[in-house]
Amino acid sequence: MIDDGQILDESLMRENLRAARIASGLSQAAVAGILGISVPAYQRLEKGKTHLLNEHYQQCAEIFGISLAELINGFKPVRNAAAVMSDMRESYGKKFKEQESGHRSEIRLKDQEMERLQKNLKEKDDLIATQKLLIDQLMRMKKD
Repeated sequence: MIDDGQILDESLMRENLRAARIASGLSQAAVAGILGISVPAYQRLEKGKTHLLNEHYQQCAEIFGISLAELINGFKPVRNAAAVMSDMRESYGKKFKEQESGHRSEIRLKDQEMERLQKNLKEKDDLIATQKLLIDQLMRMKKD
């Protein structure tokens, strides 16, 4: 909770205040009336020309139907970290499996290419061996 007398970063607060009011569909006049202040006084709050009193933070949050943390931070706090972590694990698990599948396909293609190259190398070695035999035969025939 906010200590009495403590003032938060007004630039962030006014942005959050305005965004929350707009999101709630309320006019500046309606919010000013609920807070018990004049419309120009509320407008100065949104413009950052006046500081919002700490006692009004909770009241504004209630008016806009959000938590105090959301009004101050500008976003909803994580309610269930375990569920968020589970969703992240599932998402990353799927991405990992997709990448793994892609890598396995790539490995299979490389294996096939290697087998083809090894076959070509064996054919080349066989051709060289045959050429040597022919050369040897020709050399013997030449001697005779």
